[in-house]
Amino acid sequence: ALSGHASHQIGLDADVWLTPMPDRRLSREDREDMSAVMMVRPDRLDIDPKVFTPGHVLVLRDAAQEPGVQRIFVNAAIKKALCREAKGDRSWLAKIRPWWGHDYHFHIRMRCPAGATECEGQPSQSEDEGCNPSDFAFWFSDAVLHPKPPLIPPKPKPPMTLAQMPAACKAVLNAPDAKP
Repeated sequence: ALSGHASHQIGLDADVWLTPMPDRRLSREDREDMSAVMMVRPDRLDIDPKVFTPGHVLVLRDAAQEPGVQRIFVNAAIKKALCREAKGDRSWLAKIRPWWGHDYHFHIRMRCPAGATECEGQPSQSEDEGCNPSDFAFWFSDAVLHPKPPLIPPKPKPPMTLAQMPAACKAVLNAPDAKP
């Protein structure tokens, strides 16, 4: 099972499975029981060419070219494949960044909506494609590919409380017709 990301709590994030849509309409049960497909080889160094196709490159390109998208997170092996396979205008690659996990799905971070004064966007990022070997050195290092377990397990972050939310979020949650 895929785990959720805390960043989704602010409403600017979405995960999109890389699993292709089947050629039939899915029943409710099918949707609930369907699993995501691993796009990365077991050695974590590249994509699995049996499942990652040119269609995936196009989907990621189209998502990155949307003006409202600030950045997209994918597994480093997927980013490496995009760098290798992208043709023509490659400027969209600058929005796609490697990040832990994201080997079954990609993570979209949207820009703050115009006029949303309380919304805090992410810092600007380089316009560089991020396709140089030095951009991948960390992600394909032994420490990342084969991490040693921590001596002391990290404590999970506590969930966000209503008191920590911006006033606009509290107003929505406290609205008379709000449903839990």
